[in-house]
Amino acid sequence: MKAAVYRGPHNIKIEEVPEPDVKGRRVLVKFKSGSICGTDMHFYRGEWKLKKGRILGHDACGVREDTGERVVMVPVVNCGHCYFCLRGYPSLCMRAKLYGLTRDGFFAESKSMLPRSLIPLPSNVSDEEAAIVEPVALALRVLNHLQPNLGDWVTVVGQGPIGLLMTQIALVKGCRVIAVDLEDYRLELSEKYGADAVINAGKEDVPKAVRKLTKMSSDFVIEAAGTIKTVEQTPFLVRKAGKVALVGESEGYLNLGDADEAQFFTIYLSPVEYPSAVELISRKLVDVKGLITHRFKLDEFEKALQTVDNPSEKPLKVVITQ
Repeated sequence: MKAAVYRGPHNIKIEEVPEPDVKGRRVLVKFKSGSICGTDMHFYRGEWKLKKGRILGHDACGVREDTGERVVMVPVVNCGHCYFCLRGYPSLCMRAKLYGLTRDGFFAESKSMLPRSLIPLPSNVSDEEAAIVEPVALALRVLNHLQPNLGDWVTVVGQGPIGLLMTQIALVKGCRVIAVDLEDYRLELSEKYGADAVINAGKEDVPKAVRKLTKMSSDFVIEAAGTIKTVEQTPFLVRKAGKVALVGESEGYLNLGDADEAQFFTIYLSPVEYPSAVELISRKLVDVKGLITHRFKLDEFEKALQTVDNPSEKPLKVVITQ
């Protein structure tokens, strides 16, 4: 079968690989659609390390061969009985399997999966929409962890696909949202989704603009741009005793002189939010289809990566189909 195999930075190609071994309680899932994530691009650019020979992909849907049911494939499998699982932290599982990272991922014609890692899809959720469940689940996890009240200010730094979904989920929870990015076309989409204010970080002093809007800085800050520079900016955006979620990047120097009693934390994907993410898409409470800018077939995977890596193409979500 065909699969997208990592051989090194800028060397990810479609290759012939063995069919998956379906044994025990596992079932075979035929790939239908998936989307390229920022994590995939970190591997592609050589910014993060990945085992050579690994199949990429952690956000995808398919069809169960045994039942014919359309399903979303959950990329995180926790053991359920380690120290962290027993304390309600499945994303920190000591024996976790992470498809597309520590295990072969979903950009392959078929995948052997445990039924508990498959979420049934309603008929009104298309394959393309089902290819973008992972960032919705992540946004849900972040906002649930922040626990904002109605009317709280949430500043989302970075309005790529992850940031735009953070913006949407924050609005669903009744927050006032400030969207920050360097690209006007992304900020225009933020406004379309209902952001209360947008700031172009290349044209304005972001901390000053946030203080002017909120009177005393933002109640919550979500770093979704994935750069050390934006991480280092977060203490100047959050109010005293506020909260900062570091989603895109977690490295950098934090000057906490004015961020009295503010909480800073990293946060990772969990399998828990997947059913709710599918429900939100099904009920049209979040828009993922509007984030799709490019579509490619699986055998065009290399071209798809090049498109994501080309700012002139203005890519947001690039979807791969069978």
